[in-house]
Amino acid sequence: MTRWAHRVAIEADLAAIADLDAECFGNPWSQDVYRQELYRPFARLTVVEAGSSLLGLSCVWIIADEAHLLRIATAPDHRRHGLGRALLTRVLAEADAEACHRILLEVGARNAAAVGLYETFGFEVIGRRVGYYARPPDDALVMQRTLAASPQAVPGP
Repeated sequence: MTRWAHRVAIEADLAAIADLDAECFGNPWSQDVYRQELYRPFARLTVVEAGSSLLGLSCVWIIADEAHLLRIATAPDHRRHGLGRALLTRVLAEADAEACHRILLEVGARNAAAVGLYETFGFEVIGRRVGYYARPPDDALVMQRTLAASPQAVPGP
C-alpha cells in the first residue's frame, strides 16, 4: 500500500490538480478555477501526495457555521485503498475544528461508490437536483451530515 501525506495546496500544484480533476470528472475545473479556490479566503484546497505524485484532492468551503464539499477526487489507479476515506475524514475534522454545524455536498446519483462512502460517514440525502451534471448526464443527490459542533451530531464511522 502506498504511503501518502496531506498538505495544503500551493500554486505549483495547480497543473497536477487540474490534470487529476480532468481524469476524475466529466465536468473538470480548469487551473484558473483552482487558482481562485487557492486564494479564496473561505476555501480549503488540500492535496494528497506520495513522493512527487499527486494522488488526491479535496476542496471545501467553510462559511460561517457550514461547510460545503465541492470536490473530492482520488487518482483512478489509487482507488479502493482508503485514500477517499482519508480525504473525507480530514475534511470532516477541519469542518468540525471550524465549529461547523453541518457539511453539504452534491454527488452524482449514479456514483454508487461515492454515495456509499458518504453514507458510511453519516451523510443523508436531503434533495435531488435533476439534470445537474451534463457529462455524463446525471442528477445530483444533495447530501448533508451534521457535525460535532451541532447538538444533533451524527457519530463518525
